[in-house]
Amino acid sequence: MYNTTKKLSGTIELKGDKSISHRLLMIGSLISDKHNIKNLSQCEDVLTTMRCLQECNIHIDHTNNLTTIIGGTLKSPKISLNCKNSGTTARMLTGLLAGQKINSSLRGDSSLSKRPMKRIIKPLEAMSVNIKHANNMLPITIRTDDIKPINYKMLTKSAQVKSSLMLASLGSNKYSSIAYNKNTRDHTEKILKYLKFDISVKEKIKIRRSNVEKGFSLTVPGDISNASFIIAACIIIPHSKIIIKNVLYNKTRLGFINALKKMGANIKVVKKERNQNPEKFCDVTVKHTPQLRGITVSGDEIITMIDEIPIFSIVATQATSQTIIKNASDLRNKESDRLSLVYKNLVSMGANIIEQSDGLTINGNKKLYNTTIKHGNDHRIAMSFEVLNLLINSKMDKSYNEVIKISFPEFYDLMEDLIQ
Repeated sequence: MYNTTKKLSGTIELKGDKSISHRLLMIGSLISDKHNIKNLSQCEDVLTTMRCLQECNIHIDHTNNLTTIIGGTLKSPKISLNCKNSGTTARMLTGLLAGQKINSSLRGDSSLSKRPMKRIIKPLEAMSVNIKHANNMLPITIRTDDIKPINYKMLTKSAQVKSSLMLASLGSNKYSSIAYNKNTRDHTEKILKYLKFDISVKEKIKIRRSNVEKGFSLTVPGDISNASFIIAACIIIPHSKIIIKNVLYNKTRLGFINALKKMGANIKVVKKERNQNPEKFCDVTVKHTPQLRGITVSGDEIITMIDEIPIFSIVATQATSQTIIKNASDLRNKESDRLSLVYKNLVSMGANIIEQSDGLTINGNKKLYNTTIKHGNDHRIAMSFEVLNLLINSKMDKSYNEVIKISFPEFYDLMEDLIQ
């Protein structure tokens, strides 16, 4: 259908998973010892968390792929903490600082300042945190005299909210109980359990103040969400074959790969066993797949691939039949309204696509044409359409670097290394 002259070929490794990197920095800040982290993500969002913690008197150094933290010295910052574009920083750091009685103010850029914070404000207020906010959005100011435990049932399917409340609960001697959706990302509880915090993870999470004093040395597996863009490009671009080594293997993050397998994509995942690490690693081998079936993704499947829906939509345009995405309304509250931007851009390229309030219906096997992409300053939209540019034009636009570096600063260099 396309006169694609380039293919992807080679073996690569990726910088550390963004979600895990945020969490290791924050949890390390609580423990009064030295911690060593290899392969920490160097994306702008993670660097934002690092800078905010440094403003709170935490010593962090990064040299030659090794990040060193000295924790246990949190103090109230002298300035407002700038969370920039990072919702993970804003929501999780609010819980962590509230639990440690660190009085602070947090702000964000114009995009983050439009994203909902009520989902953490209400439960934290129930824990006796005094929060001033801008109509349930940033900027917010927190003051804490004493953290009360909470018995809480999650109202959203958000790992950020779950993690924020867990981190806040570490400020109370009494157990908090948090009912949660088992498909939400479980990195925070895995790390806390591994480091022997006082936490029980069953039908509910029970957690309280913990006496942990021993530092840790950990390696962060490669970012599985960033891998999705390279995997997608390999699937849809003829004659491509790649191997991604030492990437994260976690069932709460494999929804994208599982969905592609349902479509008939040629993907092989080999899990590795590693000791002394709370997370597992795997190698992923991907080959171009010319005949993809359309599928329906909905419900719990969406939770495990929420960040990958934009790039999944790109793959769906190349399927031989209809793909339906449902129960994905939370995508309207990300860095942009991702459902709307995917729809508008694909329509402008000639796609047969319908937008619903909570999803998209994509009729594949229709030739698409080059157009000007509106990425809305959203890194996942920008990368998704760069993959499509590569298929249609045999080249990428390469003008989105300032947006893309928020989550995947190595994107263009890695793609260039693979393109032949």
